[in-house]
Amino acid sequence: MAFRQVKDLLLWVMDFHQTLADKYSGLAREQSDERMKMTLEFLAGRELEMHRFMTRYMEGADPALLKTWLIDTQGFVHPRILERIPKCPDCRDVQDTLINAMAAHQTLKDMYRLRSELAQVPKEAELFNELTKNQDAEMRLQASSIGRLDLY
Repeated sequence: MAFRQVKDLLLWVMDFHQTLADKYSGLAREQSDERMKMTLEFLAGRELEMHRFMTRYMEGADPALLKTWLIDTQGFVHPRILERIPKCPDCRDVQDTLINAMAAHQTLKDMYRLRSELAQVPKEAELFNELTKNQDAEMRLQASSIGRLDLY
């Protein structure tokens, strides 16, 4: 299903973050290794924070921007993005888990860039450029935090 309006895409992003949070939480509960458990719990918390951020944004966003129609000249089908994320069914070590998390963020970042390039109005481009910057910041935060955890 291709999204029709900005709000549809943002609701999907919220679900994306919730899905990853649930996945990481479930994996954390199954872990016997304390370092892996902490890594997965950290990632679950960060995904929940991104979900909350998107929820707050949606509550205060310009209704006209949320109703902006998306132009999909490439027939881009967003839900298939999840298929691009490497499978991490058992995430055996911290580095494997970090690689998986970075792939998820890069996937969203690529989608935001595409949406910015296809934007028909300046506010739409600004929104997706800002979301791209937020993804970059989140990637740096997670990589450095998990890197520090892996050192100890």
